[in-house]
Amino acid sequence: MANPNDILQIINVMLAAFPNFKPSELTPEVYMQTLGDIPTEELKAAVLHSMSESGRAFAPSIGEIRGAVSELRSYAANVPSSFQAWQEVLKQFSVAGSYRVPEFSHPLIDRAVRALGWRELCMSENQIADRARFIQCYEQLLSRAQKDDMLLPDVRGYIQANGALLEAPATSIKLLADRLRK
Repeated sequence: MANPNDILQIINVMLAAFPNFKPSELTPEVYMQTLGDIPTEELKAAVLHSMSESGRAFAPSIGEIRGAVSELRSYAANVPSSFQAWQEVLKQFSVAGSYRVPEFSHPLIDRAVRALGWRELCMSENQIADRARFIQCYEQLLSRAQKDDMLLPDVRGYIQANGALLEAPATSIKLLADRLRK
């Protein structure tokens, strides 16, 4: 995990690359709190990746850096694009058929197929609509997985501690309203 010295190095690199970057005295503390959970090498790679985007005139924000970490993790894990995932589904139509369990290279493909129904996909006569629905489902699952992966530890802890609030919207709205009245 990144330590305060790593964070200072990152800030100094951004200062050198972006003369208009004006960190305050609280910047290192805020960066440590919001980026310190990321392994050092991964963080440095994400910062460099963010900084080197074409047309970038300003230092990357914390959110952009965390997004770059997620993007680099996806590359490193060989997460298939939605098109590649659909190609695997098409291949499994002929390999597994509708009565055998298909095998996919990534769990997200399997989750999308299960959400749509393997047998239903195999028996469908509208492959164009199936492809569109699969791609939409796959991209939503991928986006959610990336967001979940990049949750700050404090935010993840809050969600886990208050999971019941998140699962019951009507109850959570009432509790939130009660808290606001206090």
